Amino acid sequence: MKVLIISCSPKSEGICHSLVTAALDTCKKSGADAEVLKLTDHRLEQCKMCGDGWGICRSEHRCQYGDQDGFNTLVEKFSRSDAFVFITPVYWGDVSEAFKDFFDKLRRCQASKRWNEDKNIKSYFSDKPSILVASAGGSGNGIINTLTQMERAIVHMGGDGMPKEEKGIYDYIAVNRWNKDYKLESLKASVASMVKGNS
Repeated sequence: MKVLIISCSPKSEGICHSLVTAALDTCKKSGADAEVLKLTDHRLEQCKMCGDGWGICRSEHRCQYGDQDGFNTLVEKFSRSDAFVFITPVYWGDVSEAFKDFFDKLRRCQASKRWNEDKNIKSYFSDKPSILVASAGGSGNGIINTLTQMERAIVHMGGDGMPKEEKGIYDYIAVNRWNKDYKLESLKASVASMVKGNS
């Protein structure tokens, strides 16, 4: 099983980093092949809303400028993955800018596939489980809205909001400064369960 862990934090220490490390270690201990994709390590351009607001993302399901900034190469990692762990800090009560920039572009490419009209077409998120993790510092507020935005992105791209046979959104984990120790353990348990149930 190939698990893609998407880190949306620029930091290489702190709560988000510890969550990423825990997810990676648990995948390895559970026998899964795991890779961390740290979005802030890549200089991706924002969506240019080509033409009348849609470019080849709608017809060819890739970004016209994605070969230049590496976006299309990163998207291929999603196609080859069997499961996902998304980890974002909460900024201003929402997902991080890195998450938003990347997933705004990815959503245009994946949500336009029309899998609901043609059963031969698949989104990269169809029939694959996802764990959504939001980590709020400061006041700890904004976690629920952040998880909701993550859920909407996955559902828009063909992932199931309601898990079916352990596919779809597998778990939601809300982390703040006060609960981080036991939520770290919750993440480990969730990842181990997801890998076991989908291997």
